[in-house]
Amino acid sequence: MTKLSLSLLLFLIYPSTTLSAGLELLWSVKNTFSMPESAAFDDKRQVIYISNVNEYAKDGNGFISRVSLDGQSIELKWLKGLNSPTGLAVLADTLYVADYDALVAINLTNGKIIQRFDAPDAKSKPVLNDVAISRDGIVYVSGSASQTIYRLLDNQLEFWVKAPELLKFANGLFISNGVLYHGGLHWNAFNIESGKPVVDILRPDKTLKKFDGITSDGNNGFLVTLIEDSRIWHIQKNGISQPLSKKELNGIDLQYLPDKKLLLVPQVEGGFSLFRFD
Repeated sequence: MTKLSLSLLLFLIYPSTTLSAGLELLWSVKNTFSMPESAAFDDKRQVIYISNVNEYAKDGNGFISRVSLDGQSIELKWLKGLNSPTGLAVLADTLYVADYDALVAINLTNGKIIQRFDAPDAKSKPVLNDVAISRDGIVYVSGSASQTIYRLLDNQLEFWVKAPELLKFANGLFISNGVLYHGGLHWNAFNIESGKPVVDILRPDKTLKKFDGITSDGNNGFLVTLIEDSRIWHIQKNGISQPLSKKELNGIDLQYLPDKKLLLVPQVEGGFSLFRFD
């Protein structure tokens, strides 16, 4: 377990800064993580987990960091021994991690791996990407190379939706009101019960493409990141899409906490920022 010193953190954390109406940077850590991808908040323990890909390969060099909500404490290698961990999601005392060709369940009470659930097509390198959990506790995982969304059912990771065109470069997942939203090359959605595409959904401006992270805006809209645009975009409930600020924030797979009005943003080149978003 590696902890960064307080003196180093004070050098890395910046004072609160207003970037635009409704968006305020609370603190930011720079050049600390190794290819960070996703962040997930653990309400019970009041900490943030950050995945570190540390090169895309099945090499056992990936790890998870644990960061206090105020940014004053970082356990850089809280859990080691993963391959290329990307998407994260917390359910009760378990952290679910997309890890290259498997979904990994981690016990949050002791920081140990409970089980690895191999993808049914693990041998073909599906490159698992993001994780989302429905209200009834079903875990869903996207596969970027396999153009597939998987689900964990009866302790097995199985094919749920396989759609080469709809799920091209499958990436971010987000579940709301019985609908699983997906962002990759295309923005689309699927009914949680049937797995069938949902046509009548909130859609972003047609100029937006190659989606990465998706999260709620707390008001029936979305906040998203794009592969080819370094700004965070706001898709309002009326469909109007606009960047949150002019500043390039280099966000990846973000998470918004509506009850706390906090936006968690891992950033390219080893950074992480916590924003207040109203």
